[in-house]
Amino acid sequence: MRITVKTGLLFALAWILVKMSMYWSGMIDSQIPGTLINIFFLLLSISVGLYLSKTQKKEATNGLSDIKDGMSAGLPYTLVISLFLYFFYGNIDREFTDHKISERLATTEKMLAEPGEWEDFKDANPDYETYSKEQFLKEERTKIEAANNPRSILIMSLLGGLMLGTLYSILVTAIYRKLIFR
Repeated sequence: MRITVKTGLLFALAWILVKMSMYWSGMIDSQIPGTLINIFFLLLSISVGLYLSKTQKKEATNGLSDIKDGMSAGLPYTLVISLFLYFFYGNIDREFTDHKISERLATTEKMLAEPGEWEDFKDANPDYETYSKEQFLKEERTKIEAANNPRSILIMSLLGGLMLGTLYSILVTAIYRKLIFR
């Protein structure tokens, strides 16, 4: 197995351990620290994997092969993390999605409860002109549930991780080629 793939898997395992320790310690209330650590570990896996790959190779490489090496660290990381999040929110922390759904519905209901807001909303959105508040809330609930289920989290995590991994690979390659490996 290539050193870049091993690095991606190692950082993915480290993030899973951090996420589970946050869950077991009760620090999981806010999603922000886990997400920021996830993004940082993705950057670290690409940086460390590319550095180890460059120091291991004796011959000169071009920029595209360096970007490919960075992506070969970021892709396994993203796949493992996305699959873990799917199982985590589907089997381990089911209350998280229920909490997010009820939180967003409460925000929508609070907004519509203010005098004149429902009429202003219907004026701004002609598609909902014939809807009652109850019909609108029922449709919103369906949309919110579709956006906050484990499958949607898997897809968003894969898309975001692949986009960030590509961007990080390009940036880290550019920085390494300009500053470290001249």
